[in-house]
Amino acid sequence: MVKFPGSFHVKPLVLALALFISPLLGLAQMPPAAKTLPQILSELQKQPDNLSLKLEAAKAYLKKGSTDTAGVLLNEIILAAKQTNNAKTFIQANISLGRMYADKGENVKSLEIYQKALHTADDIGDKTLTAHIYKGIGAIYISWKKFEEALGYYEKAEKLALEVNEEELAADCQNNKGTVYEQQLKYDKAIIAYKNALDVYTKKNIPAKIAMALSNVAIVYKFQKDYAASLQYNFKAIDLSLKTGDEWMMAATYNNIGNLYGELGDFTNAKLYCEKSIAIATKINAIEIVESAYDSMGDAAAKVGNYKSAFEYHKLYALTKDKFINLDNTRQLSELNVKFETERKQKLIQQQQFEISRKNYWLFGSVILLILGVSLAFLIIRKNKYKQEKRLQAEVFKQQEITTKSLFEGEQKERIRIARDLHDSIGQMLSVIKMNISVLQPQDAEVPAVNNALNLVDKTINEVRHISHNLIPEGLSFGLFAALEDLCQKVNSAGGTEVMLNVPEDIRQYQFAKPNELSIYRIVQEVLNNMMKHAQATHIDIDIVQKESNLTLSIKDNGKGFDASKIDESKGIGWKNIAARVNLLDGKMQVQSEQLKGTQIEIFIPGM
Repeated sequence: MVKFPGSFHVKPLVLALALFISPLLGLAQMPPAAKTLPQILSELQKQPDNLSLKLEAAKAYLKKGSTDTAGVLLNEIILAAKQTNNAKTFIQANISLGRMYADKGENVKSLEIYQKALHTADDIGDKTLTAHIYKGIGAIYISWKKFEEALGYYEKAEKLALEVNEEELAADCQNNKGTVYEQQLKYDKAIIAYKNALDVYTKKNIPAKIAMALSNVAIVYKFQKDYAASLQYNFKAIDLSLKTGDEWMMAATYNNIGNLYGELGDFTNAKLYCEKSIAIATKINAIEIVESAYDSMGDAAAKVGNYKSAFEYHKLYALTKDKFINLDNTRQLSELNVKFETERKQKLIQQQQFEISRKNYWLFGSVILLILGVSLAFLIIRKNKYKQEKRLQAEVFKQQEITTKSLFEGEQKERIRIARDLHDSIGQMLSVIKMNISVLQPQDAEVPAVNNALNLVDKTINEVRHISHNLIPEGLSFGLFAALEDLCQKVNSAGGTEVMLNVPEDIRQYQFAKPNELSIYRIVQEVLNNMMKHAQATHIDIDIVQKESNLTLSIKDNGKGFDASKIDESKGIGWKNIAARVNLLDGKMQVQSEQLKGTQIEIFIPGM
C-alpha cells in the first residue's frame, strides 16, 4: 500500500504494508508552483545574483528529486545571505537544506542545520520561520522513533503558528501529530488529528492537502480493521483526484483500494483497482507506484490461494523494482554530472582570479626589483614557488582523501543495497517457489523428486541468507550495539577468549547511519580477530563511552603485546582496513602496547 507522507516534510516510517516513497517524490502532491523550473532558470540567467530566484530554483530542484544540484544552490545562497546579512533568506535556505539532508537519512547533519537556522530565527524574532523549523525537527525525532520529543516540537510549532494566525501551518502540525499517534498505535487520536487538519484544508480549499488527509484517515481505519470506513475515505480521495486531474494521487489511491480489497480476500476487486493504478502510474512514469501495485496484487492472489498468479505478480514486482532502482541511479549520475560541471566552472573562475592576482603580484614584484635588486627578487620568487608547491601538494592529498572516502562510502552503501535485495527480492521469490513446489506433494505419499526439489530450494535459501549476512551482519538489523553483543557472544561461545562489552544505557539510544554502523562493526571485528590471532589474548574488554561530542571506542586485551611504534610498517591488510575505516568516519586512533603487558586501542569518532 502506498503510504502518504503525514505532512509535506515527514519521512515515511516503517509501517506494515507501507511503500517507502521519498518525501521529495511526495512533494508531487503539493499544488503546482506558480512558475516552472525552466521559467525560473530563464529569469535567473538575467539576474544571477537574485537570491530569491536562486531559492525558488533550489526548491524546484528538490521537488523533482535533484538533491545534488539543489544542495549546491542552497549552499551558495546561505553563503551570500550571510555576507549580505539577509537573515530571512539565510533561514529559509537552511530550512530547505535541513529537509534535504533529513530526506537522505542524514539526520544528525539535518538537526545541526536546523539548530543554526533556529538561532538566527530567535535573533530576529520571526515566529513563522521558527514554527517551520520546529516542524522540521519534529520529523527528525519521528525517524529516530522518539515520538514524545516529536510531539513536543509539533506542539511548539502549532502554538507559534496560531499566534501569528498561520492556520494552514497549524493544520500541518495537526496532520504531523496524527502520524506520531499512528506510530504509537493510538489510532483514535490519529484520526482526530487528521480530521482537524482536514477541516482546515477543506475550509481553505487546498485540494492536494485534502486528498492527502483523506488518504491518511483511510489508512488509519484500515489498521483499525474498519474496512468500510477506509474504503469510504479512499473513494472520497479518488473523487477529489478525478476533479483536480491529479493523476499521481489517483494512481496511489487506486493502489491503496486494491490493497484493501486484497486484505478482505476479494481478489477480483483487488486486481481491478490495482490494474487501474498501474495504467495511470505507467502513463505518468510513476514506477514506484507500479512496483507497489504488483506487490499488492501478489499479496491478494496469495491470500486466496492463487499461488501461480502470486508468483507471476511478484516476478513483475521484482522486475519493476529493479527498473526503478536503475532509473534512480541514472538520475543520481545525471545530478552528479551537473554538480561536477558547476564545481568545474567555479574552479575555472577561481583559477582566472588567481591568474589576475598573480599578474598583479608580478607587477608589484617588478617595482620591488627596482628598489631592492635582483637578490631580493630571487628570494621572493623562490618563496612564492615554495608556497604554490605546498598548496598543490595539500590539494592533491585532499583529493586523494576525498576519493578514498567516496570509494569506501560507495562500497558500504552498495553492500547494504545488495544484501537487502538478496534478502527482500530473491529470498521472497524462493519462498514463493517453495510454496508452489509444496503444493505438488500429495498428502498421503512422498514424491522423491518433490523432496529433492524442496531440499534444493532450502539449500538455495540458506546460501542466499549466508551471502546476505556476509555482506552485512544480520545483527545490524537490530542496531549497532545489538550486533556487537551478538559478535561478543559468538566469540565467547567458541571458547578460548572472553570478551566483555560495556555500553552505557544512554549511548544505546543513539542511532547511526547504516554505512557508519557497518564501518564501526567491521573495525571491532577486525581488532578482535587481531587480538585473538596474533596477541593470543584470553580476555578482552570493549568500552564505549561519550566524551564531549566524541564517541570513544576502547578495546583492551591481556595478550602478549607488540612494538606500537612499528605499526605503520605493518604489511598486514587488517591494520590498513582498520585505519581506512576510521578515516572514513573522520575519526582518530591511538594504540598503546607493551610486550607481555597487552594492548589498548582507542578510537575517537566525532559527531555524537
